[in-house]
Amino acid sequence: MNLVLQKEIATKSSLLHTRIVIARSNVTKQPKGRATSTPWFASAPPRNDGPGNRARLLALAAAALFAASAAAAASPPDIQFTTLFVQPLISPTPVAGADGWTHLAYELNLVNETRLITRLDAIETLDADSGAVLARWPGDALAALLRLNSGDSGATLAAAHSGWAFLEVALPPGAAIPKTLRHRITTTRFQPAPGGDAHKSEPLDPKYGLPATITFEGVDTAVDSRAAVLIDPPLRGPGWVAFNGCCDTLTSHRGAVMAFNGRSLIAERFAIDFVQLDAEGRDFVGPADNVESYVGFDAPVYAVADGTVAEATDGAPEAIPGAPRTTTIESAAGNHVVLDLGEGRFALFAHLKPGGVAVKAGDRVKRGDVIGHLGSTGNSDGPHLHFHVMDGPSPLAASGLPYAFTSFIGAGRFDGDDSAVVDGKPLKIDAGWFPGPHVGQLPLNNEVVDFPEK
Repeated sequence: MNLVLQKEIATKSSLLHTRIVIARSNVTKQPKGRATSTPWFASAPPRNDGPGNRARLLALAAAALFAASAAAAASPPDIQFTTLFVQPLISPTPVAGADGWTHLAYELNLVNETRLITRLDAIETLDADSGAVLARWPGDALAALLRLNSGDSGATLAAAHSGWAFLEVALPPGAAIPKTLRHRITTTRFQPAPGGDAHKSEPLDPKYGLPATITFEGVDTAVDSRAAVLIDPPLRGPGWVAFNGCCDTLTSHRGAVMAFNGRSLIAERFAIDFVQLDAEGRDFVGPADNVESYVGFDAPVYAVADGTVAEATDGAPEAIPGAPRTTTIESAAGNHVVLDLGEGRFALFAHLKPGGVAVKAGDRVKRGDVIGHLGSTGNSDGPHLHFHVMDGPSPLAASGLPYAFTSFIGAGRFDGDDSAVVDGKPLKIDAGWFPGPHVGQLPLNNEVVDFPEK
């Protein structure tokens, strides 16, 4: 829940700042000295695949290499040896954004299943029925939306490495929502360079009968036909900035993939860190390490709909802004409330003020009831409200769902240097970014909104 806007995501969750190490895909060890029916490059390497072992496998597999190449040449054009395993994490649900467009946010899991080195050159999202290209991310634009589980930057997956592409299709007003998304993916493959460094490559030898650069289509995912849940805002009054929001930037929320019970989940897919500004555009006035200096501190937090409190915790102390802290999965949300909205949707209100949680588990609440006060507990750099909707009662072990607010006023968009947030200087606001009334829409990343007083 960093208030400092994240420029490097790596493997951090916003709620949980401690580094999460995600295991690579399983690899299969081949018995030493035994030839296989597949080329050396066609499967993940053994864990102790040093230069000597690789050379031995090359020699043993030579005959099989050319047999496999001949078989590949005879394959139908629509069947290709792609090197990559690609799988969508979810079926995206459309949500109306404050820009007037419809947004589909989802992710692709990318696994290099081979000993080759694979560079992702472009990903296109298509309407599977019409074939129309809905979005395209080439080169650097794609690299900016990738998170490699190795911690490497760029768009190249070493042998047996994996990563995630965090994608968003934005449809203009009036455009039909596709029933199914399909993907066209272009990659370039290299062979490992001598010396045993998994990240060093050289051009693919033509003798293997594989094209270096390929484009393949597939990886269909259905679009969820359910509407995003419509709820009231959790806060009231002017000057709330939607930090780390949806959808086209890889923020600390958007990239927070975590594994629970063997499943990859992103609870914070549509999460927002709401920070309040004063009339001059500052988020705090006074000592930066005093929570009471912050404009939004102690603001009432409201139930966004009628519902039942699934979880409520209190007693965590305020985190001093800027001070070191230790956070666990259990303590990341600080004092918080989870509200069961019904139909498999749950709302999280996190980092509430100590002693300010006004409800307990099992309580029935009405839309607009005060359930707590804004604070800075748990994994927090300063007073703010972390809010998101998910498909289960756990703050992190759930899948994030889209939502829209009944109404708010657009007051511009933060468009400046992150240092202003920590220095207490007035933020640079682009007041011309979709200003005015909004109904049934989701505030987008860095948007400044005024919530109605009721």
